[in-house]
Amino acid sequence: MFHSVELRAYVHATEEEGRVERAVRTVWPGAVVATERFEGHHGNPLLMMTCRIEGREDIETFWRHLKDAGAVPAILEGIEERVDEDAVLHFRVDKQRAFEGAVELTRHDDVIAVRAKVVAHPAKRSAAIRAAREYLSR
Repeated sequence: MFHSVELRAYVHATEEEGRVERAVRTVWPGAVVATERFEGHHGNPLLMMTCRIEGREDIETFWRHLKDAGAVPAILEGIEERVDEDAVLHFRVDKQRAFEGAVELTRHDDVIAVRAKVVAHPAKRSAAIRAAREYLSR
């Protein structure tokens, strides 16, 4: 079980906002995307797109969508490295492949970052790993 899931993607000056939003919607078709404009380290304009998923039904639909897209086995494969001390599961989806309609995990920087807060009792990393593995394996 998960408390919430957050998606985050950056739109660089060389990218089209609509294309990045399309990529985010590949990962979560029900996305309500919020945007925030700011300036990068070198004065370059940046736009951050975020989407927060809350509510049991929406979270279950999100994970079902990722299972249907074939992404869950890759998440499970490295789950020990993906869960932090705050019981948050982290993974990155390739932004370019998402624009093309595929949900593929990646390790490079041009991504849609996903953070999923795991419900774990006790609230420890080991319990979060176990709970996330059990939830995603069903």
